[in-house]
Amino acid sequence: MPAKTPTRPADPYTVLGIDRQASEAEIKRAYFHLVREYSPENEPEKFQEIRAAYEQLRAPATRAQADLFLLQPPPPLPRRRQLKFDLDLHAEDIVNLAFELALAQLLLHEDFHEPELPR
Repeated sequence: MPAKTPTRPADPYTVLGIDRQASEAEIKRAYFHLVREYSPENEPEKFQEIRAAYEQLRAPATRAQADLFLLQPPPPLPRRRQLKFDLDLHAEDIVNLAFELALAQLLLHEDFHEPELPR
């Protein structure tokens, strides 16, 4: 079974149970408290969630980015249209096809003919 990669939580502050104005020491204290409570051997999914939240808040640059996306979420992905194919047989399609085939036969005979050889 392939290993699941941890996904980023929606709000790392909620996962760690801290306030948004928490200092680096408070973030670290909350992380180590939760790691002792939810060990990776007993609850690996919860541990991965806690670890991902801590990684987002650990460095000042990633914390600033997390704060930015919590204030203003990234724009949604564009919606793609589903292609719809009409597989029904319509009378006008048959008429158009017959006309195109007749026209192609006429043009084909005009374009490709055997030249008369001089005698």
